[in-house]
Amino acid sequence: MRLNDSTDIALRIMIFAATCNRLFTIDEIVAVYRLPRSTVMKVVNALTRGQFLTAQRGRSGGLRLSREAGQISVGAVVRHLEGDFGLVECMRTGNQCVITGSCRLIAPLQQALEGFLAALGSCTIADIALTPADFPQVAHR
Repeated sequence: MRLNDSTDIALRIMIFAATCNRLFTIDEIVAVYRLPRSTVMKVVNALTRGQFLTAQRGRSGGLRLSREAGQISVGAVVRHLEGDFGLVECMRTGNQCVITGSCRLIAPLQQALEGFLAALGSCTIADIALTPADFPQVAHR
């Protein structure tokens, strides 16, 4: 199982948000993680659409967690950002595999996926938050 890059970045943004516990900007995320601004904007938009982050517009605006970090599961973020959990071709739309009806691999793969998502679902953003000292100087404002 591999998470896509957007999910990886989303989780890092959520860690930052829980750690700083204040309004923060896209530019801070760009500086801290050394990521392209366009990529961060895309991921932040997905996180706000999923109601994990709240955006406050205006001169003194920024972003913050939409609710307490302990109320946001890592699994919920991953499920929101990941588009496809079809590990193999037969678990995706358009299955063309000729042995799907008798295949013994599907059940263990499905069980592994469910275990993966359950483990992430039992972990909250508060569980993975760091301390401000764990981030470069830009996070200490």
